[in-house]
Amino acid sequence: MKILSPERMKRYDAYAINTWGMPSAVLMENAGRSTYRLIKEEHLKGKKRLAICCGRGNNGGDGFVIARYAARDGFETTLFLMCEPGELKGDAALNMELYRTLGGQIVAVKKPDDVRQGLKEADLVIDAIFGTGLSKEVQGLEKAVIEEMNGSGKPIVAVDIPSGLDALRGVPLGVAVKAASTYTYGYAKTGQVLYPGAAYVGELTVIDISLPAFAEKEIGMDGEVVDGDTVRSFLKTRSPWAHKGSFGHALVISGSTGKTGAAAMASNAALKIGAGLVTLVIPRSLNDIMEVKLTEVMTYPVEDHGKGHLIGDAFDEIAAFARDKDVIVIGPGLSTAEETMALVRKLYVELDKPFVVDADGITSFQGHEDLIGKREGKAVFTPHPGELGRLCGVSPAQINADRLEIGRRFVETHNINLVLKGAGTATFSPEGSLFINPTGNASLAKGGSGDILTGFIGGLVSQGYTLLEASLLGVYIHGYIADSWVAKKSDMDLIAGDLLSGLGEALREIKSGTDRVYIKESL
Repeated sequence: MKILSPERMKRYDAYAINTWGMPSAVLMENAGRSTYRLIKEEHLKGKKRLAICCGRGNNGGDGFVIARYAARDGFETTLFLMCEPGELKGDAALNMELYRTLGGQIVAVKKPDDVRQGLKEADLVIDAIFGTGLSKEVQGLEKAVIEEMNGSGKPIVAVDIPSGLDALRGVPLGVAVKAASTYTYGYAKTGQVLYPGAAYVGELTVIDISLPAFAEKEIGMDGEVVDGDTVRSFLKTRSPWAHKGSFGHALVISGSTGKTGAAAMASNAALKIGAGLVTLVIPRSLNDIMEVKLTEVMTYPVEDHGKGHLIGDAFDEIAAFARDKDVIVIGPGLSTAEETMALVRKLYVELDKPFVVDADGITSFQGHEDLIGKREGKAVFTPHPGELGRLCGVSPAQINADRLEIGRRFVETHNINLVLKGAGTATFSPEGSLFINPTGNASLAKGGSGDILTGFIGGLVSQGYTLLEASLLGVYIHGYIADSWVAKKSDMDLIAGDLLSGLGEALREIKSGTDRVYIKESL
């Protein structure tokens, strides 16, 4: 599914109207008519009364079109307008008058009490107050009405976007409608697939309003939502005569005292997802415990003088051993000892290998951000918001409030692939592509989940997937396993190791095209 920023969506509308010659009233009619048809099919069976809340702009005009068709079909329709009817202009005013010719009832709302009884009596509430162009905090009458709608206990269908939701960043602008379903026009918007926005949107449907497809070449896209078709387009087939050398050798550099579990999980994940060989570089003083933890994964102990973390003296030994390896996975559980972080940076800069960098490996570059770009695109960083925030000098809350812009700037500055983890994980490529992942849920909010993902990505790179392909596939599978788990069990009892036990079934479903997203959340 392709996604646009609200600004780019405006350019599509302008292209359709000014270049292609599609009258704006026709676009509004297409949007409202199609929305009504779907609302009737999916929400109005057994229902009689509709309350439609409309603003003064084009989103309100779409609501008038819906109201007209509903009134024509005999539904008891009351339209609550957030201004006086005489204040409407253009296509919205035109459609208000057409609604009036059918005897449609319009209530000019002056205070919250004006909508309360109508919402109470309605079987379904339709939100058409604000569209995707909203950029300032909702206040006054509109804020009060949205709060009344949310508190009504009635199902709400949003027209284009839940009113009050930032269509770019996916955050409420003070307050936002909590919709059960949203019908958006032309293309999905970034704020509708990012969290928390996706939870306000509910079930999202994209409606074709006759925008010309050839405009995509001229106006472009802002990104896409990854699905099974996306990953199947580059999923590799294993030949019957393949051997372990066919699937590469992943080198995992991980672990320190108290964090050997991270090393074990990342290494096992790389092997489980299909790497032919995996070797874990581990401080010598920890090797005995890793020999017990790991069976199929090999270990390569390097001198640490009993410190329990990697030291600078190990560089030459690691560099020589890495010479014939296919990918370097570095960071989980390494520790933030200064000599370990200095070693990470030196390995990253001097070894000509693709790198998957996570956790303490990412933190190693704090204060040394200029080194990140040394790999010239041959690296993927997989931070959570806290780790990225440390590199960017901002808080995790600031990252989450503007994930796409901060992620884009980071990638443009450092010329790497970036997997920004979280609800709706965002993957950015050095070429400027953006991908939002739809799988995954709160069961992944546990220690070790990120180590498994790091191993998945590294294991895929070792098999010949590009860093971008490995990131997209690894993230999709990682979340899909969690969705499958929650569909059968709960969102509390998943632990990181369960992601490995669920991998085979997930891969089978994805390969066969029977995969589906199990979890649909709404507030």
